[in-house]
Amino acid sequence: MRKYILLLLMVITVAAAQAQFSVSKNQHFILKDGKPFFWLGDTAWELFHRLNREEADTYLKTRSEQGYNVVQAVVLAELDGLHDPNAYGEKPLINDDPTKPNEKYFEHVDYIVDKAAEYNMNIAMLPSWADKVDKSTWGKGPEIFNKDNAAVYATWLANRYKNKTNIIWVLGGDRQTRGEQDIAIWRAMGNAIMQVTGGKAIITYHCQPNKLGSAQWFRNEKWFTFNMFQNGHCRDEAIFDKMSAGYIAQPIKPEIDGEPIYEDHPVCFNVYDLGTSSAYDVRKY
Repeated sequence: MRKYILLLLMVITVAAAQAQFSVSKNQHFILKDGKPFFWLGDTAWELFHRLNREEADTYLKTRSEQGYNVVQAVVLAELDGLHDPNAYGEKPLINDDPTKPNEKYFEHVDYIVDKAAEYNMNIAMLPSWADKVDKSTWGKGPEIFNKDNAAVYATWLANRYKNKTNIIWVLGGDRQTRGEQDIAIWRAMGNAIMQVTGGKAIITYHCQPNKLGSAQWFRNEKWFTFNMFQNGHCRDEAIFDKMSAGYIAQPIKPEIDGEPIYEDHPVCFNVYDLGTSSAYDVRKY
């Protein structure tokens, strides 16, 4: 009897080890548990920052029932995420120091990650919105990262969530890189996450609209697992052309349109002349 129990435990352990994301042999597709994974995501960027536990539970349950399987959310959020506390009065960092995370804040993040798993939802987790690297376009910042503290922060975060099988890592946060100084910061984060996870993480970068997605800067980085586009909030963009260019870019990577046009969003941010986007606009993308 004891022998059978041990064998059962071994089977359970192996199954748990396999319950993770990976890339197909032809390098074009994301897999989970070895099976093709269709990414149907919602961008709840401020999920950790704005919602209390009851609200987060309602949101995740609703999205799961609607058929979504990914929620894209930011740990150090855009909307004054360092200084405006979460629903429980907690800020993410002590004295804006990425090497000094606030345990109480991250207990709330833990809760949401675990609750998402209960609803078979995956979290595309952004360690930080990119205004914490570059606030020159928009966002309150402050700019707190350099390549050294970025590595420390990402190492800590990856250690905290390395055993969660519903985590997808997304660096950046609505920014193009300005050059090597920015790239070095994101590289430090990506390498740290891969080192902690033993190379098993899948990682991308969320950029602004461009012609090649995040592959424009990171396609040759060892930590960069898949390419993400943001095709933006205007109508009638050449989506097929852009996604096709990314699909054949070398080296080959899976690719995701991580931010197509949102429903009820000002078209091209010009609500007065162009109105807001419709369900038709979303489905057309």
